[in-house]
Amino acid sequence: MKIFLITIIVNIAFWTNAIATTANCDNGKCDFINSIHYKSATTYCLQLLNYEEVKTDYLFFTILETGEQCRVIDSDS
Repeated sequence: MKIFLITIIVNIAFWTNAIATTANCDNGKCDFINSIHYKSATTYCLQLLNYEEVKTDYLFFTILETGEQCRVIDSDS
């Protein structure tokens, strides 16, 4: 029973990290990997992001490391 529970916990931890959304942004143009909301987007945030983990939403995305929210102006699904 212990091995079964440990296996489930390890699988949950692995899959939540394995399917995280990452963003590559340069001058407000972003491309997303594994996002369910959009593949690419234009935003007012002008920083450079290289494979940065983000959380996407319909109107914005949040950079997980800094907590900054970037509003999406235009997107491609």
